[in-house]
Amino acid sequence: MTALPALNRLLASADRIYSRWPDAVGNPPESDRERLVQEVRERVLTDSWDGAKMYLVTSAARALFDEERRARPDLQPLREFYFDEIRASTRSGFLNAIFAVYLSTFSPGAQHTRQLAEALSRSTEHLGPRSRQIIDAVPIILDPYRAHEGVASLMSTMADPWTELKQLGLRKPHDMGLMAEAHLAFVDHVRPGLKHRGEMERLIGWLKPERHEAKVSGASEAIEGLLDHWRLQAPPPDDLRYLTENLVSLYGDPRVTRSSAWMGVTAETMAVFMRWLTGENIRFFLDVVSAVESSHMWEPRRKFWLGLHRQGRIDAAWVAFSDKGWIEASKRTSGSRATGRPGYGSQSARGSRLDTSLLILQIGRKTVVEGSHNYMVHIFDQSNQKAPVLYQPAYDCEAIRLTPGAKAKSHLGYWEGWVMENI
Repeated sequence: MTALPALNRLLASADRIYSRWPDAVGNPPESDRERLVQEVRERVLTDSWDGAKMYLVTSAARALFDEERRARPDLQPLREFYFDEIRASTRSGFLNAIFAVYLSTFSPGAQHTRQLAEALSRSTEHLGPRSRQIIDAVPIILDPYRAHEGVASLMSTMADPWTELKQLGLRKPHDMGLMAEAHLAFVDHVRPGLKHRGEMERLIGWLKPERHEAKVSGASEAIEGLLDHWRLQAPPPDDLRYLTENLVSLYGDPRVTRSSAWMGVTAETMAVFMRWLTGENIRFFLDVVSAVESSHMWEPRRKFWLGLHRQGRIDAAWVAFSDKGWIEASKRTSGSRATGRPGYGSQSARGSRLDTSLLILQIGRKTVVEGSHNYMVHIFDQSNQKAPVLYQPAYDCEAIRLTPGAKAKSHLGYWEGWVMENI
């Protein structure tokens, strides 16, 4: 195989760029990838390298070894060309770039991963300082079968994996390829300890580092790990609230926003989390309404509704706050990192019902509407097509009161017994 002339004739400016910014490896958009691969393929076939720059060669490598092209039969000669060049090259800029390609396209045991690892293993002495720093930190980084396990084991010893991995030279800790596989292995490593608050915080910190977006790839597996210990028993109240608030902040409320993170969570685990959200909604409603309305009635209501929740009678809950309640709720969630729709709705009736907030519950085949400010308890049968539906952004408590087919009772006398008889 003829050595790549272009690699020996690249402009000195390209060398300076790679010396100063060793991560300057092109990650071309999908629309350009095939063109880049074909351009380098044509240059190889014609042995024509005039005007070629290292950026072209490394950008094409990104495309050549991506998921769509890494096994295409028609590109096998070009892949072999790259493997030969990796083995023969002494240029750290080129080898650093290919090392970055190896990391970002790593798939345990895949053919392209094995061949890249083998070729790079013959040229490690010519890699730049940052690449060698990574190899020193993770000696099995060029093991095409176990590299991700090596990274995960290292992460397990770190108090702050995101920051410490970057300090070791892995500057994209949430990258695809090796780091995506290492994330999954890391979750498995820490899973036994995730019943403890410190480990919860470490994993949450890894999923959402400060001033960075939350990790989406592998989020479902992380959620499973965080909730796995609590399928048969609830965590301490503070830990339950911590997990609920943070997972909703990172990935949205699954009742209203089924992001990809939630879509990958098993039905059994989702049932656990939905149960938690139900209890938290009830507590949140009672806390907020207690703060904006002075009434001695709220303590017995808290005891009753939370008692039903503890008995497993309440299947789902949703809240619609008045304007005053909304302001109070917003204050209480002001520290949240959530950017999507909040985990509660609004109550829109005006006039004498301006300050009424609603708690909408699903209990078996019944929809129960509880309200503040002397609002009666309303119970609808599931067969009533006009019954209010949970998880809506807004409700009108007067429209609900006037909906035909509901049973209603004020909070006088033994109203709790009436509710139990009618659900």
